[in-house]
Amino acid sequence: MNTDVMPQSRIKRVAKSKWSWLFTLVIIVVSLYVVMKVSSAITKLEYSLTPPKLPAYQQTSATKYLNDSGWGENSRWFYHASQGTATLPIPYDWLIALEAPKSNPWWIFFGSEDLFIASDLPKLGFIKQDESTYNPNALPIGLAQTPSIYFPGLNRKSNAVGFTCAACHTGQIIHDDVRYIVDGGPATTDLGLLTKSLGAALGQTALSSQFSILDGRFERFAKRVLGSNYNVLTRNQLKDDLTNTLKHLVTSVDVINVTEGFTRLDALNRIGNQVFDTAMDRPENYAPIDAPVNYPHIWTTSWFDWVQYDGSIMQPLVRNAGEALGVEAFVDTTGPDQQRFASSINYHNLVRMEKWLAGDQPQANQEINGLRAPKWPSDFPEIDTDAAKKGQELYQDLCQGCHLPAMNTTAFWQDDYWQKIQYVENGEIKETEDAYLTLNIIPLTHIGTDPAQAEVLPNRTVDTTGLNLNTEVCTPLPDEDGTVALRYVEMKDSATANYGLSLGAFVQRTNLQWFAQNFVPDSQISTMEGGRPNCLQVGLGYKARPLNGVWATAPFLHNGSIATIYDLLSTQSERPTFIELGNQEFDVVNLGIVQPAKINTLNSKYSNTYYKVTPDYADGRFVLDTREPGNHNTGHLFDDEKVTGKIGPKLNHDDKMAIIEYLKTL
Repeated sequence: MNTDVMPQSRIKRVAKSKWSWLFTLVIIVVSLYVVMKVSSAITKLEYSLTPPKLPAYQQTSATKYLNDSGWGENSRWFYHASQGTATLPIPYDWLIALEAPKSNPWWIFFGSEDLFIASDLPKLGFIKQDESTYNPNALPIGLAQTPSIYFPGLNRKSNAVGFTCAACHTGQIIHDDVRYIVDGGPATTDLGLLTKSLGAALGQTALSSQFSILDGRFERFAKRVLGSNYNVLTRNQLKDDLTNTLKHLVTSVDVINVTEGFTRLDALNRIGNQVFDTAMDRPENYAPIDAPVNYPHIWTTSWFDWVQYDGSIMQPLVRNAGEALGVEAFVDTTGPDQQRFASSINYHNLVRMEKWLAGDQPQANQEINGLRAPKWPSDFPEIDTDAAKKGQELYQDLCQGCHLPAMNTTAFWQDDYWQKIQYVENGEIKETEDAYLTLNIIPLTHIGTDPAQAEVLPNRTVDTTGLNLNTEVCTPLPDEDGTVALRYVEMKDSATANYGLSLGAFVQRTNLQWFAQNFVPDSQISTMEGGRPNCLQVGLGYKARPLNGVWATAPFLHNGSIATIYDLLSTQSERPTFIELGNQEFDVVNLGIVQPAKINTLNSKYSNTYYKVTPDYADGRFVLDTREPGNHNTGHLFDDEKVTGKIGPKLNHDDKMAIIEYLKTL
């Protein structure tokens, strides 16, 4: 027997072991290569690929529209009427083709996700809609297609996706497994999370495009976008466009000092940043986000003498065009003076929307015939009429002095509250044809609520040097004997121009440019402007609007720092330090947003501490910490003690509930 010869079976075992080891080595090498390749691609993209955690979508068995608003089925047009904006930084066909992001970017090579518009947008508070003539791709309420917008990442024009008025001013509340759509109510969206979630979806799609074998996500995207035009050349061009778009987006990240969260937006600072920083390419004009406000409800607003929480703007066209610029309508700030301020704003739609909102002058018939406040639904718990009667008496005693008589009373419609607006132009006293509702603007020293938003317009300055802003705006000014009147003044460029007046002048120049380009006769301009002068004021206070429909407008105070009316009617020590925003479940007892048990635990554990102990989000919903500047829930207090912002005595439980029952009737 030859012992030097290895048995055949052993040879096979050694060979098998050798190939097994080599195969394992190859797998390790390939895995390391893939990991390094993916890591390199992630670094190259320079964009966050991990999306934020979003709350679960609150599914209901039915949806109802509170169409006592007077709009009925026609409101569908309003939901998707373009203002000429390109709010989302990608083309329209990209958005409808984009898949929602994976929770972890390393999983993008495995399986597909639902489309972003059907999955993530509803979780972010956008309201689902079916396909229709006005909305062929079933976009949520408040999104519209805007043609012919230039995209730097594409280096060409394309159809864009922009916010409509309805994006911020259509509310939703859920009760008893029914979703109620509130036309003109405050939106429940979170635009900060939208930016992060959309960015992650784009980034993951771009990452997928870097791998020729594991590129299923990008392939699905490309075939949806390109359709019958799909081929190697168009696919590669789309890949480059996607990468270039992400590189462009990396350079435009907001500085957030106070998180906005669900139902809130720092509209004034964002408009200023868009107009005086982005549109002018002047980063020195940028201001951090630090004064968020609850989206305001807009019924009755068309007939106010002043709008915005701080009562700063008068003319509806200036208000609406300024809002369109804030959500990224294009405007030219560098062309020759005769063409400067040309914009993509859709003025025809702005005027049509305002007409729908306003209706005819309501005083003669003592009824708003445009957008009306929603009525307490018949399938909600029945109103306690005895308690409501007591609440009416308390309202007249405690609330009417600031918020005016209730709109459903004869007193509200008297000439004491409805007056024509007088102003001085070219030394001549003029007045508006119609009378408007004169609102009380309460000084900060009296109301005591968070000052951040009221301080934006008076305190912020912008550099308008070389813009040729030169135009006239009107503002309250004293004459020689100290009498204050609305007077026109000339606005000129300055390195430290007042932001509020400069914004009014900027929008006025934009409006005038459109009138000139479209040959609008002088006789029609006043009608388009709503029959009011372009007056602005930059005081330090907040307006007290009528409380019709207030039950459907949570959260409360201008900055959304109070979840229910019951808490609003309480002393400072009784108000929760933390509230959760993002839940659409309606508290029919306390009138507001249902608060989870974990928020009650948070309040009992941390309310008396003086440092930040909570993250901004929990389970995808926003946790508002009222200890932070900009988030304070101070002021508008009912207390027996002498405190800043006191407007009435301390109310017992029965008195609070009586006022709540009465507010349900308005």
